[in-house]
Amino acid sequence: MNKYRLKFSKIGKIKYTGHLDLLKIFQRAIKRSNLPISYSQGFNPHQIMSFAIPLPLGMESEAEYIDMQFDENLDCNFIKDTLNKNMPIGMEILNVVKLKEGQKSAPSIVCIGEYEILLNNNINKNNIDEFLKQEEINIERISKKRGKETIKTVNIKEDIFNIEIIENNKIKTIISTGSAKNLKPDILIESLYKFLNLPYEKYKIHYKRTALFDENKIQLDLL
Repeated sequence: MNKYRLKFSKIGKIKYTGHLDLLKIFQRAIKRSNLPISYSQGFNPHQIMSFAIPLPLGMESEAEYIDMQFDENLDCNFIKDTLNKNMPIGMEILNVVKLKEGQKSAPSIVCIGEYEILLNNNINKNNIDEFLKQEEINIERISKKRGKETIKTVNIKEDIFNIEIIENNKIKTIISTGSAKNLKPDILIESLYKFLNLPYEKYKIHYKRTALFDENKIQLDLL
C-alpha cells in the first residue's frame, strides 16, 4: 500500500471553511492534479483519505494532517508541489511523508495539541499559576441521549499539560486533543476567564493550532 501523511496549513479567511467543505477541497485538488488516489471498494467508492482531527470552525492552523492512499508509489515532493498548485488561498501543503507498512493512521494516534492564543485581556504569569493551582478545574458539558439533554460536570485539569505566556496577551497551551480525550482551546480560555472574573467574548480571541502529537509527544509527520 502506498500511504502518505500530508501536513498542511489553514490560514486567513479559509479558517471559516467547515470540515466537510475541507474534504471537498482535497477531493477537487486531487482530481485536478490527476494524482492516482486509491478508492474504496463497494457500491459507493470514495477516495481513501482521513483527517487527523477536525479543526474547530474559525480557528487557524499551521499543523493539520491528512492521510492518503495512492495506487502508485509517488515522490513526496511531487505530491506536495502538485497539490499546492491546486489548493485555494490560505491552504498550503507543508510536508509529505510516506508511511511505513502497518503504521497507524493519524486519527488513531493523535493525542495532544499545541495552540497559540491571542487574548483580548491582559493575563500575567501569576493569573495562570493561580488558575492551574486549583485542585479541580470543572466545566459543564451538555450531552444528548434519546432526545434528552443532560448536564455533566467534567474536571479538565488533567487535560491541561502546559500554559505559558509567549508575548503580550499571547499564550501557548498544550492540551488533550484526540478522539479519546479532547479539550477544545476555547473551552479552556472560557474557564480561565471565568476564574479571573473576566467577560469571555469568543470572537475577540484568536486561536491557532501549531502542532499535533502522539502520546509520546512526537509530531505526526516525524513518526
